[in-house]
Amino acid sequence: MHQTIAQADRVSVAAKIGYGVGAVGGQIFRDTPALILPIYMITVLGVPAWMAGIAILIPKAWIIFWDPLVGGWSDRKRSTWGRAPFLLAGALLAGLAFVLMFSAPDFASPWASAGYITFAFALASTAYSLFSVPYLSAAAEMSGDPRERTRILAVRICFLSVGVAVGGYALPAAHAFGPGWTGFNRMGMVYGLACAVTMLVTYATVRRLKLVAAAAHESGPGTGRGDIRAIWANKPFVMLAATYFIALTAQALTYTVFGLYFVYIIKDAGALAIVGVSAALSVVAGQPLTVWLNRRMSKRALFTLGIVGWGLCCLSFITAGAAETAWIPSHFGIAIPQAILLGGRAFVWGMFNSMYLLMALSMLTDTINVDRLRTGVARSGVYSGIFGALEKVGFALGPAIAGVILSAGGFAGAKGGGMVAETPAALTTLLLCFCVFPPLLAGASLIPFSRYVDK
Repeated sequence: MHQTIAQADRVSVAAKIGYGVGAVGGQIFRDTPALILPIYMITVLGVPAWMAGIAILIPKAWIIFWDPLVGGWSDRKRSTWGRAPFLLAGALLAGLAFVLMFSAPDFASPWASAGYITFAFALASTAYSLFSVPYLSAAAEMSGDPRERTRILAVRICFLSVGVAVGGYALPAAHAFGPGWTGFNRMGMVYGLACAVTMLVTYATVRRLKLVAAAAHESGPGTGRGDIRAIWANKPFVMLAATYFIALTAQALTYTVFGLYFVYIIKDAGALAIVGVSAALSVVAGQPLTVWLNRRMSKRALFTLGIVGWGLCCLSFITAGAAETAWIPSHFGIAIPQAILLGGRAFVWGMFNSMYLLMALSMLTDTINVDRLRTGVARSGVYSGIFGALEKVGFALGPAIAGVILSAGGFAGAKGGGMVAETPAALTTLLLCFCVFPPLLAGASLIPFSRYVDK
């Protein structure tokens, strides 16, 4: 467990940081649509909740096919172009498309508004895949040592936490930039620029790196079938991918109603910033702890611990609010501000979240390495494409599920950025979508994971 990493497998601190910076833009791009697009459509564009969920889900159906295609494409060009040109194109196009998502015209029909968001989000997702798939592939090829890959990913997740904080502040930022449509549009421009700049830093870093050697991934008749057979034979990857998909769908469910929870249950949209910053700080603190624990515990055990802890933190938000703030001093004689209670929850929540995320990505690179050692062929792009597609579909399926549940519970929206009074049943449905259903779904992810075997 404490063996020295060979010099050839070591990656410089500067390279780890340069690689990790792209996670800021990547996380903003991943989180903000899940967090903000439902609110934007429901409260600004006047799109019904169920329709908003479907508008986010439809583009992801395309991504199921597009991400593996990008992965295979980048594998075939690995020995000639390298991964870097894909990162460059993805960074520039994704930044522009992000702005487009929050520039919807004022259509009279909610169907037209939903159609526009579907098109804009599909375009943005297509562009982002050009960055995200080779980005994940590069992590598996930066070192041949699994411990060094875990450290590379730990640095990435520290920067990811910055993206979490920035993405979590998107709603307060939109409100600060102006009322209704104007505020969201200005937020989109600022956030789109942030995505492009941080992703370009990763492009500049990866283009200078020497990646782990492997045989070229040749194209030709039967290549795709050969990839499918190799991937299906890699049972650790299959079980890990199924687990990750279910866990991220659960996470996306919380993200979808995150802003609505603070607006309607906590009744303080500004608390989103506190929670976002606390979660970001917890990730920075949690990564060294997770790496340290990984010297003493298996990745399987740490992943399971992260899932269980994350689910318990979700359940704890049931009691958050004014009643809890009043209950504590009446029973313990100590007054604790609501901001501290929410921030403390978010800190622990973020630690568990980052723990299972780091272990999932680290185990992904391990399964890719298993295939590379067995076949001698570089399929990092194909594996990363499938993993990325499942991640994006999970983050789209969450909003779709939440939209259907909220609509069934009677949750209403309002056009123009205003709020309407929700019924007690609708508020209870919202609370269940944020605090109860996600941990149940996350717990279900451990069923396929029980069949994951380290190799």
